[in-house]
Amino acid sequence: MIHSGFGTAVADAPETTGRLLGELTGNGRISLRLACSRLTDWESLLVQHVLGRPDVELLGPAVPPASDLVPVTRSAPAGLAFWRPGELPEPGAEPLGSLRVPPEVLDAVAEESRVREAREMADRHEADALLRTWEESGELDARIVQLADWVERVETVYILIGREVFSKSDAGTNTLTREGLLENLRKLPVDTWRPADRLFVVLAYCLFVSGRSVRFEEFNARQLSATGLRDFFLDRHAQYSGALRRDPGNPRGLPLLELAELVRSLMAEVDRSPSMRYRRINGLTFVKNERLLDFPLPRDPRTMPELVAQHGLLSLGVAPSGGVREDLRAMTLAAAALDADAAGPAGPGAVGELLGAIVLSAIVATDSDYGMSSSVRDLAGLRGAEPGGPDGVLALKKNDFFCCCLPHTTRMEAVGDEVTPILWRAAQRMMYNRWHFAPGEFDRAEIPEKRHYFFPPQVPDIAEHAEHHHGGHVASRVRFSIRAPGAQVWHPPFTVFGHGYRGCYDIRLVRMEGPPYTVADLAEAVRHCSLVDEMWRTLAEGLQDGTLPVRPVGGFDRAWYESRGWERLRPYALAGGVPAQEVPAVPG
Repeated sequence: MIHSGFGTAVADAPETTGRLLGELTGNGRISLRLACSRLTDWESLLVQHVLGRPDVELLGPAVPPASDLVPVTRSAPAGLAFWRPGELPEPGAEPLGSLRVPPEVLDAVAEESRVREAREMADRHEADALLRTWEESGELDARIVQLADWVERVETVYILIGREVFSKSDAGTNTLTREGLLENLRKLPVDTWRPADRLFVVLAYCLFVSGRSVRFEEFNARQLSATGLRDFFLDRHAQYSGALRRDPGNPRGLPLLELAELVRSLMAEVDRSPSMRYRRINGLTFVKNERLLDFPLPRDPRTMPELVAQHGLLSLGVAPSGGVREDLRAMTLAAAALDADAAGPAGPGAVGELLGAIVLSAIVATDSDYGMSSSVRDLAGLRGAEPGGPDGVLALKKNDFFCCCLPHTTRMEAVGDEVTPILWRAAQRMMYNRWHFAPGEFDRAEIPEKRHYFFPPQVPDIAEHAEHHHGGHVASRVRFSIRAPGAQVWHPPFTVFGHGYRGCYDIRLVRMEGPPYTVADLAEAVRHCSLVDEMWRTLAEGLQDGTLPVRPVGGFDRAWYESRGWERLRPYALAGGVPAQEVPAVPG
């Protein structure tokens, strides 16, 4: 969690709530709403009551306990915490002091929290009843095993139930799998589980049913409660119904699991509606909240982006016809033919250059410092022994993937010699991610137990403060980012050799400093990803029916980055304003 310099000395009363607000929100990098969603109901109500009051004091940690003093602590897993008067803070928490709160305020907080607690206890009865049903029918063990596997398919889980932390992270705490919480529950009768354990198993299972493991991330660094989850599903159902221009009816009386299934059933319809699902990510808290953007189909560029059109005309001989996908298809066919005729394409070859033109166009259109697109080098490597089988994918190594990571022609001048390390580190990370995502669209039974993988991303996202808690982002100076994955969910999966894929190529954009990206920038990335989509579909179609020789994409390896290979790309010269007649005549 982010620290704001909360002192241990007695604070001036007028400054107390301001300093509290700074600590809670990471000095404004987290919204107050999001910051309060991490707190228990009692804590959240307390904060809402005391903010702005001049009669609330922060006293030093050495002050003896009293009926009007609220101990304040900080801990690595849970951040800032407030404890009821007389309540002992958890062991190991760093004491920051005590808030002197007027008794009438504490009374009001207690009254309001009792109302919330009563609703929560009523909603928990349903969760407990569902858990007992699973236990009595002999399904419980299988459901815990399934839940543990789902947890493994997402990068970070960090969910709070009261003071308990349910987490799974390679970089931080991992109570769910590494510390064996879920495995241990399998060995114990339900009657011996902690209330928070019972609630987590049921609610996390329902979360996945409502929309795969990405739903776990919507509750990262937030309280997960029975009431909160039901309200979450009702809100999502109302949003989806609104996007579909449909009467939502009255789903409030549905059992929780049925409500989750109803929400999931609407997702595919929403993806074909005029509203686009995307996610907002806060790197400080790991939370990834789904939102809807008014963005009518087809979400392709209205006209071919200028840089791509120039490259197509000058390098591939494709004159614009007005049909964006048709022109991109013609460019792809021309590029593949050039690579097939070459004795051995130098560097990325013509197909790699075409991809570079799309990436550079997205970078310029969004004022990004750098951007990238990654995928498999050789489409033929996806062919399995049987059509649609996973063995081709499972045989791939990290170096069988590539990442075309390119800088803006001027925006990265300030980092000097660091450009190459930044781009190569980002490229390596994306190559690893591609390998990690590759099996994610196959049935679990088809994947060997020891082959770890994540479910690939499916909807676009926009992230802020991405450099926190993530070593790869720190190394590559990723503060603000956009990801637009393909095949996009409003199109059929990218199908090759009998199997459909999502999240197997993309457009990713990065700003190392502010301002943050906007949804207009996100829409631009999505439009450019549709060009990447058309390129790969054209190559796959030609490869499968034998009408197009498709060579592996070359370049984009350590040697290419260390030699600053991007400077030899013809679209890079065009993006830098080099006159057309001076653009190199051969692929870089």
